[in-house]
Amino acid sequence: MTKILQVLAPKVAESAHIYRQILATFAASLLALAGGITFGFTAVLLPQLQNDTSFPYDPVYDSWIGIYLSVSASISPLAMMMGSLFSGSMSDGFGRRMGQLVLIVPFILGWIIIGVSNNNAVMLLGRFITGACTGAVRANSMVYIGETTDPKYRAIALFCPSAAINIGALISHTVGKFCHWKTSCFIFIIPNIISFIVLLSLKESPLWLLSKGRTDEGIESYKQFRGNGENADKELATVLEKTKEKSAEKSTFRDISDIIFSRPFMRSLATIVLLFIAVQWCGINTLSFYAQVIFEKTFAGEVDAFMLMLVTDGIRILAGVVMCSFAKMLPRKVTFIACCITTSLILLGLVTYLYLRPDGMVWMAVTCMVMYIGIASALTCISWSFVAEIFPAKVRGFGSGLSSAISFVLLFISVKVTPEIMNRFGEEVMYAGFAGVTLCTGLLLSFILPETNGRSLQDIEDSLYQKKGVEKKNAISMAALPNSTA
Repeated sequence: MTKILQVLAPKVAESAHIYRQILATFAASLLALAGGITFGFTAVLLPQLQNDTSFPYDPVYDSWIGIYLSVSASISPLAMMMGSLFSGSMSDGFGRRMGQLVLIVPFILGWIIIGVSNNNAVMLLGRFITGACTGAVRANSMVYIGETTDPKYRAIALFCPSAAINIGALISHTVGKFCHWKTSCFIFIIPNIISFIVLLSLKESPLWLLSKGRTDEGIESYKQFRGNGENADKELATVLEKTKEKSAEKSTFRDISDIIFSRPFMRSLATIVLLFIAVQWCGINTLSFYAQVIFEKTFAGEVDAFMLMLVTDGIRILAGVVMCSFAKMLPRKVTFIACCITTSLILLGLVTYLYLRPDGMVWMAVTCMVMYIGIASALTCISWSFVAEIFPAKVRGFGSGLSSAISFVLLFISVKVTPEIMNRFGEEVMYAGFAGVTLCTGLLLSFILPETNGRSLQDIEDSLYQKKGVEKKNAISMAALPNSTA
């Protein structure tokens, strides 16, 4: 036994940094799972409230709770946006890890408030808190994953939260079916508690520490997460060199605002807007809120809408797992554009069926629907992975928070508009609209979306934000150095 331990100990020590990256991804994904639970709680909360004699249920609150849950932030989009933006500023100011730790506390408190609520006002307060935390924590956790994982594994790690959200929704539906809604609230606290414990055992993001001038802590954290390999040492040397250059220029409020209002930042923001237009307006997330109604209208009662809704949950989880499995080898830009085009074609096939409705061909519509859900779910995974990568380190938290706010606003618009379009113009027009938006945004993104797979965050930042003249000057200076490896 002693000999086995002597052999294994060095190997475990060599791989310790990989385990820490896994733990960082696990902790952040647990928070995403908690957000998925918040999304899924809609389906089990309202039916139970209607039949709970101990709760003073009032149907007038249905729309408030439903709208609020659909945007997963608050009763109004303004509060949702404020929560997301506050999260980004907090992430830049206090740290990526600390930002998550701080958010977990009100997240837990929100579930406790819901669990002990005995009237609508308290219920809405708890839903406001959990929703705001759900909206705020997504971008924060993505940035932490992006800054702590190796470029070789970062794509896989960044897809994990998207898969976790779908798992959380399924957990919420399952627990809510067999447990009273108050009991469910206390069960839903568990992922937050586990995430809090894991985060306490990890260090702060090395890139954030270095950006704040805490060089010794940053180097120590970097080695904790990346080890001492040749590639890790090269990347660390590059980051330290860039940090020295940036520290020579004091980061004043004006410097930060110059970055935010610069053309490269606006280009990145435009890219994110188009990404989330493709994702939120392709209909996949809207489908989650109106699944049974949409399925009943689409298939005219020929298919069990409830069973198809459960199949949808399973497909979304499977899509997330598949994307995680193949993320390392897939070029994300090409994959995203291909998914946009494929989604549009599948939706057009579904529209064709709905106009013709040939007898005995409902299986074709079901096949189109299943394929649509799978491919569009992949779009969601890929889009969020870019959020943690295409903003510069100094404003990465702000940029990711702003991106989260934009995403939820677009979702809110889709959730509010889709039923009106379906009822007034028919589901054929609704699906055709989804297809048109997805195709147009996909084509536009083919020109401006950067390929980030396998590249370090510093390399991505340099390619997007460094002026060509500066790049040329640096290249000449590096070439003039003896034994240069530039």
